[in-house]
Amino acid sequence: MKSVDRKTAPRIVTEVAKLNADSRIYVVKSRKLSEREARNLTLTAAAHDLVELSASRVVIESCDQDREDNRVIRQAVGSKAPFEYLHDRPNNPLLWLPDVHAWAWGRGGSIRRKIEHRIEVITL
Repeated sequence: MKSVDRKTAPRIVTEVAKLNADSRIYVVKSRKLSEREARNLTLTAAAHDLVELSASRVVIESCDQDREDNRVIRQAVGSKAPFEYLHDRPNNPLLWLPDVHAWAWGRGGSIRRKIEHRIEVITL
């Protein structure tokens, strides 16, 4: 969503909000944690939630932390995770909806209000 212009972004959010697609946003409140520690906490919570939701496949946006992410997920759910998980580049369409959701939530205001019915916020 960074590269989307200001006029197009609200229209994208409006259209995505019409889709039957929900997201969970994990918010870490502690300012004492490093970014990596907060990511670990978030991945652990998400992995446990995905087990409860009986997820079968999880796509995580790839970054320079993929190996550590994999370690955290294995630690959270075991070496034989009940779901397939992989890291992929942002051009994977499975990453577009959560990206729009997260972007809109982070923007706040009227943009957030358009999408908030599709988002569950989990505070860690």
